[in-house]
Amino acid sequence: MSKVIAFFKNLTPIKMVLISVLLGGITVFIEKPFPNIFLALRLISFILMMWAIIKYFNKK
Repeated sequence: MSKVIAFFKNLTPIKMVLISVLLGGITVFIEKPFPNIFLALRLISFILMMWAIIKYFNKK
């Protein structure tokens, strides 16, 4: 688990935004068959996007 956290802490904001957009794109296709997974992935995507924005503005 610590490797996963370290991976996300070392990501640049642009890479985080790309991962967030990819997760958001994937959720479009699984909305109907798996609504719970859809909501979880959408939430993770939102958290990553906010984290990337905060990390970007704290850098400057």
